[in-house]
Amino acid sequence: MRTNEHEALFDLPHAERARADAEPEPEGAAPFDAERDATWYPQSVVDALPTPGQDSALEAVFEWFLRQDPDGDRFGAVLRESLDQVLDGPRTMRFRYSDLRKTEKTHVGTIVEINLGKEFDLADGDKMDYSVAGHDVDCKYSMSRGGWELPLESLGHLVLLTWADDGASRWAAGLWRVDPRHLGRGAGNRDKKRKMVKAGQERITWLWRDAPLDENLLLHLPEDQVARILAARSGQQRINELFRLVQHRIIRRDVVLTVAQQKDGPRRARMARETKHLGGEGIIVLGHYEWDVAVANRLGLPVPRNGEWVSARVAPADSEGPQSFSADGHWWRLAAPDEWVASAPKVPRSKALGDVE
Repeated sequence: MRTNEHEALFDLPHAERARADAEPEPEGAAPFDAERDATWYPQSVVDALPTPGQDSALEAVFEWFLRQDPDGDRFGAVLRESLDQVLDGPRTMRFRYSDLRKTEKTHVGTIVEINLGKEFDLADGDKMDYSVAGHDVDCKYSMSRGGWELPLESLGHLVLLTWADDGASRWAAGLWRVDPRHLGRGAGNRDKKRKMVKAGQERITWLWRDAPLDENLLLHLPEDQVARILAARSGQQRINELFRLVQHRIIRRDVVLTVAQQKDGPRRARMARETKHLGGEGIIVLGHYEWDVAVANRLGLPVPRNGEWVSARVAPADSEGPQSFSADGHWWRLAAPDEWVASAPKVPRSKALGDVE
């Protein structure tokens, strides 16, 4: 098992680490004082804590997760799915965390816990949320780095700490054995939960740290572009505007559903490339199909995965080149920004790769 110094698969940049180190302790936190603070937890909890670096249960859980998900792809996808699930864009057209009601914000952690349990097929724990590698593990989520709140019943137990930031498009997950000496000594909230202090954060064993989170596209577009996209009257018109304004960037299925406000949003995305829509403007829309993926690779565009699309304006090429593709009996390349194009080539039907969209 890696030491705490080298355990991060995705380490923080130096500037980010410096900001984290400068963050103030949670409100109400103070240095541990055994005589004063032992009034809210039994000393036996501290006595039973494993010696640092010799926590065999934590090591077993750590290795189990890395065997299941070496690159963190599954874990990151669950966090993205959970945020999208709470935002519920396909029904509400919401894409900002700030637009959630207070009760919905508190519900994010529950959704993350449920979805992680499903993804990794985790059994219920004896006293905590999960049983992982034969050990009880609680699951805690926070939208802010270091903002985890731990209930008193988790003292001495392992917790899986998760964090995601839609604005920064980053996420992290790590393991920690709850040590009351590293929790704020304030009165806590109504649920008697206490925040971890900085000294506790330094003892987290990171599974994945500062890893890339699939982008919440609408959140990162200029406001005037978002307004133009959402102002169109029909779902097809909004989808057309989306692919017209946002080119050379991956557009996820959930974004398409949010913009279309229709259950057949993916079909609208496929129709957008027809000549009567964007095809007549020289724009092709590529999905997760053999021909589409091949063209994206040839043009140097981001390659769509299942349930993703990317659009681009193309123009006729004089001959075959390193960044060109053949269609309709001609060679095509990416169009220059101000280049006029009469029409894009017709995108042929081809086999879907992986799951059907």
